[in-house]
Amino acid sequence: MKRSTTHPTTILLLAALILTVAAIAPQPADAATFADVSTSHPAHAAIEALASRGVISGMADGTFKPDSPVTRGQTAKILVGWKQLTPAPSPDVAFRDLDATYFQYVETAAAQGWMQGYPDGSFKPYAPLTREQMAVVIVRGLGKEADAKALSASQVSSYLAAFSDRGSISPNTRPYVAFAANWGLFSGDKSGRFNPLHSITRAQFCLVLHRADQRASLTANRTALAAFMDKYLFQPRNSPITGEMVLQNTEWYGIPPIVQLVIMTAETALGDPKWGGELARHNNFGCLRYHGADTAWGELSDGKIWVAGVDWYSFPTPQIGMVAFGRYLKAYDRGFYLKFLTATPPDWRSFAERYYGQNVSGFENYVVKLKEYEDKYRAMAAERGLTL
Repeated sequence: MKRSTTHPTTILLLAALILTVAAIAPQPADAATFADVSTSHPAHAAIEALASRGVISGMADGTFKPDSPVTRGQTAKILVGWKQLTPAPSPDVAFRDLDATYFQYVETAAAQGWMQGYPDGSFKPYAPLTREQMAVVIVRGLGKEADAKALSASQVSSYLAAFSDRGSISPNTRPYVAFAANWGLFSGDKSGRFNPLHSITRAQFCLVLHRADQRASLTANRTALAAFMDKYLFQPRNSPITGEMVLQNTEWYGIPPIVQLVIMTAETALGDPKWGGELARHNNFGCLRYHGADTAWGELSDGKIWVAGVDWYSFPTPQIGMVAFGRYLKAYDRGFYLKFLTATPPDWRSFAERYYGQNVSGFENYVVKLKEYEDKYRAMAAERGLTL
């Protein structure tokens, strides 16, 4: 619950914006496969998941070198393994600078349309892959190139608005970066920069690839996930929210389903005056919560959608409220929350430091509760063969 008072004008502008517009991740492993990737590393879960499938591998000395740059040849090899293809050169594709190390992988990736060479006929397999090149590669690998190219100029500008250095993104890669950012595959650094021409590290590569897996799996299991949330989370609590609304926010704003569920719970179950008093009731975002101190508070929703947590404003329908919720989590302070919420696993502490207030009484307990609700919902889904 955001403890700083939100000005009415801000909320009304957000509402106007919304009205005009209208993860599936395995649990982190308990042990580290690579000596230099501890269980506390931000990319640990992503690296473990990809290593368990044989998509990535480490060095001869048992390390992974997470901060080393990924080369273009390594990218081709990883992509081929990620898509579970048998590497085979195509007679229609040939680059003059390939050696035996990456020849088959590069030829296969090029034949699939994921990667291209340079005008002089080279591929540069040992050159580092840049962050904007990674956006192109991952969008093509997901089969979403047509969707990226179909984005309007205003959509591209909107999706890139969170990056302070958006003007340095190459014109031909802007739609790809915009699409990938909107899907939650990329986030900027602490200063809000995308750093398009910087080399992407091995750890960053794994994070992006793992997030792409999440989105692909989400699409494939959309119906089952929506039904799970409806049957076991929303309907038993007479909530007006639906699983489809949650998944729509994931599609539009890149907010993982598990994150939305946990924050909705925090806004209701943890928003009780017993926990937060007057400050919690009147000065938080309060998207989904009971209205009034005399009613019982509960988990996820009571049938009313309130935004800004104060008496003077509410959205008229659950659909509009949920769209505002997703937009807020994505766009607040140029994507400040997004980078913590799309981390693997979500970085609840960093998120709560701003959202709840690090110096507010009960902060440590709040962070613990966020993780407990995450574990609870993941376990409920796992019991039914699903992953949130």
